[in-house]
Amino acid sequence: MTKKATTLLLFSMFLVFAVQAQTTGDLPTQLDTYLQKAARNGWSGSALVASEGQILIEKGYGMADREAQKPQTAETVFSVGSITKQFTAAAIMKLEAMGKLSVEDLLSKYFPEAPEDKAAITLHQLLTHSAGFPPALGDDYENLNADQFAKLAFGSELVNAPGQEHLYSNVGYSLLGIIVEKVSGMGYEAFLREHLWLPAGMTRTGYLLSGFRKEELAVGYRNGERWGTALDRPWLSDGPGWHLRANGGVLSTVGDMHRWYKALKDNTVLPKSATDKMFEPHIAEGPAELSFYGYGWVVQDIGGQRMIWHNGGNGVYNANMSFMPETDLCIVVSSNSNNKISDDIAMRLMEILAGDASTLEEGVAERFNGEYRLPSGATFQLHIDENDRLRIKTTDKEAYRSLVAEGTEKAEETQLVAKRTLTMLENTRKGRYELFAEANGISPEEAENQAKIFWEEEEANFGKFQSAEEFCVVSRKERGLMLAFIKLQFEKKDDYAMFVWEGEALADIRFMETPDKEFEHFEGMAFHAPSNDLTIVLSGKGKPSAILHLPEGEVKAKRVRD
Repeated sequence: MTKKATTLLLFSMFLVFAVQAQTTGDLPTQLDTYLQKAARNGWSGSALVASEGQILIEKGYGMADREAQKPQTAETVFSVGSITKQFTAAAIMKLEAMGKLSVEDLLSKYFPEAPEDKAAITLHQLLTHSAGFPPALGDDYENLNADQFAKLAFGSELVNAPGQEHLYSNVGYSLLGIIVEKVSGMGYEAFLREHLWLPAGMTRTGYLLSGFRKEELAVGYRNGERWGTALDRPWLSDGPGWHLRANGGVLSTVGDMHRWYKALKDNTVLPKSATDKMFEPHIAEGPAELSFYGYGWVVQDIGGQRMIWHNGGNGVYNANMSFMPETDLCIVVSSNSNNKISDDIAMRLMEILAGDASTLEEGVAERFNGEYRLPSGATFQLHIDENDRLRIKTTDKEAYRSLVAEGTEKAEETQLVAKRTLTMLENTRKGRYELFAEANGISPEEAENQAKIFWEEEEANFGKFQSAEEFCVVSRKERGLMLAFIKLQFEKKDDYAMFVWEGEALADIRFMETPDKEFEHFEGMAFHAPSNDLTIVLSGKGKPSAILHLPEGEVKAKRVRD
């Protein structure tokens, strides 16, 4: 069971501004001060901010290798994750500019064996995630070669008809990578290196051809545990297997990614007609049409300006690259741990650049962070982070349910969803995959593959599985969702999963080391969670306390220890 992640974050719409990238003397200092604060709060990674041809900051923060006490630097190599997709799109654009293919070509032109339901899929549909292929068909480090992967992809069931709607798919981009090899007569990485990366001045980008040593890479950490680097994982002799190749996993540095931005902006490696195609908002990512997908890039208009961006990660490390061509602003952020997400760092950097980074008074976090006790006796941990977001963590069922419920839940509904989720999990443990396949809209064979990978990963991290139990179930009526939080008990450590149900379809699965709830700073000492309209107000009169405005009424929690 693959761990689904929200791959395309919609940048919060409160960032409605026209960035005036004024390189005032203290702007680099403001950026650095924030990033140092983020590092003190647990972020480790590297960041680059450039505007109007000037690099404002290019530094590493925290540790690239905690055990070896090796610090992050601007030259630390990281995985760009799914930002790889725009490299694959650029390769297709390069081949089109060379007259060797067209984005309107059919899949059958390059794969005569493509079955009837997939033969007429176009390269354009693959590029825009509208071909209908499922999100993934296996684990990143299952080393299938190109022929094996293509056979698996063509044997899979389409989730929807080609051209019908946007459905993010790693599978489609791996097929595009295979097409790059077929048309160019070169290996995927070799083609990108010769025709894109080296002409852009990028010598520290690739899979293997850059000759990276393991010690140059940031070590990944998952829930505080050492995961290692991409080069510690099994790869084929010429790079990762095709579950990962061309859709993710490219290694780079913040400096090289900035060089890539400049190459695209200046049309160094592609003609303007090609980059225009890449940056065109071809298809809406959702019915609200708040963001669109181009070719390998998310395209979004904010405050009258176009922002082009993508993120990527594998549940361990993550990265974000964003730029605004009109103001020549580029931000690249990496993180080598799943406890801090690069998207959040990038958004805060944009706020600082826009002069819109309202902050709490100095010392508020230090004063209020700590453990709190509710009148029921339940306790929770309260922490205010570098983005002035308040986060509560607790393993108490009733306390957590109070924090995440919206007050519209009905017992019969929550019981039904809990039973469905636990039955599906239990069945996958017993080798029965029909419920999981039906919930995900995939074949039983694909469900079996995903479920086996999931349980293998969980037991590798947490020891032998013991049991699963309901933690709580809540609703999001306005969005038509039910959220089932499940406690997975293992020999070494518990893990928690949130299963997002849209009717009887499984829309998402997210994992957390400890159940938590996030609140945005609203005003004064008030913090608000819009997902269930919950507010927390901190009070410093006497002993610090937190007043929770819950659906059932106001509850006061007192801090019991720092």
